[in-house]
Amino acid sequence: MGWFYLLLSFILGGVAVYTVIPDLFLHRLGIGSWKRQYSPGVAKTLDDGPDPKFTPRVLEILKRHQVRAAFFVVAEKAKRYPELIRKITDEGHIIGVHSLNHRYAWFTSPWRTLRDWTESLRSLESLTGSKIMWMRPPWGTFNFMTWWWLKRNKMRAVLWNVEGHDWVAKRTPEEITERILNGINEGTIVVMHDSGEKQEALENSALALETLCERIVKERKLPIVPLEFPEWTLAKRLMFRAWEKWEHYYAWRHHVERVDATNIFRLEKNRYEGPDLFSEDGKLLAKKGDAVAEIHIDNIRLQAKGLDMQKTALKALHQARESLPNLVRYIVNDPTYDHIKVFVAQTLIYRGVKGFGFSVQELPNTWKSRGVAWLQKMVMRVYHPAGKDRENGRLGNKTRLVWISREKLLENKR
Repeated sequence: MGWFYLLLSFILGGVAVYTVIPDLFLHRLGIGSWKRQYSPGVAKTLDDGPDPKFTPRVLEILKRHQVRAAFFVVAEKAKRYPELIRKITDEGHIIGVHSLNHRYAWFTSPWRTLRDWTESLRSLESLTGSKIMWMRPPWGTFNFMTWWWLKRNKMRAVLWNVEGHDWVAKRTPEEITERILNGINEGTIVVMHDSGEKQEALENSALALETLCERIVKERKLPIVPLEFPEWTLAKRLMFRAWEKWEHYYAWRHHVERVDATNIFRLEKNRYEGPDLFSEDGKLLAKKGDAVAEIHIDNIRLQAKGLDMQKTALKALHQARESLPNLVRYIVNDPTYDHIKVFVAQTLIYRGVKGFGFSVQELPNTWKSRGVAWLQKMVMRVYHPAGKDRENGRLGNKTRLVWISREKLLENKR
């Protein structure tokens, strides 16, 4: 019977290579696929459409909230409703391919896999008149030929990292909404559905979508952004994720607050460590031990996408001008800041801040100041596309204390 077990081993090994291993890497581990994006916001994606009843309703909701989404459509449905595909693209949304007829990858033969994906891609490109770059397999499940087809056609596999299980008919709009809100953060890709067999589920999904478009921005203070991916190596992505986890931990540990969905500034209430700060008329504003608010930069919202340094600097200056009035309004409307007289920051990037009313002064060259300088150079490596090449002598190795009195800060309100 040894031959039987040998044959069985070959069969099971072949099945594992064809199904389990590709699915493990691409679906479960996200190696070779994109399960998140690298932007400051949340991206909305819709699967299984188009649907003549619910897709127009979803488009209406997205238009009302000025949200651009990605629709991963089933090619056979798209051929039946080409006008919906045109409407999706005309309204600025992205089309991705979600297979020919929504078959489960593990139960589809190699030749059927290749034929179906090739036909679905050709059909959608014919309908849209443009090249389709993104795909998402049904249930996010791969087989070996799905992966091979993906590489051969230079497609990008886009999955997700937050879902509300909105295809389940018994799940209420409130349950869908809370499940998604509890899971989102910067870079989240949310998957929902605009087509399916259960009409009740689609109704609940549409209601949840309406609520999410409001609550993500207002309550979680995150923008809803178009799906977008940088041209990064795996090493760059891993470094970004590691640094992001550190920033999330720091924000949690020190109660660093977001101001709103797009503001580049964040705030942390703290005790001042010195030196003494005086107003222009000599009045003491802050001494060691006084309550102050530290202003932090929400680094990912300053993330540069081009290599033009001048454009990057101008963009950052523009974002600061746009963010400062909302920062002031946030402080005025929050009574917990009423007793704080000074707002401070310790930074390497202090040129240009005097135009906003800030003062800049030297700090002692201590282990802490050198540590802050090192951390800020690491931020430059992580968030700027030029990486370590962005570092230059102008940054130096010493941070400065940048500060502003409450009265001067309030002058920036408009």
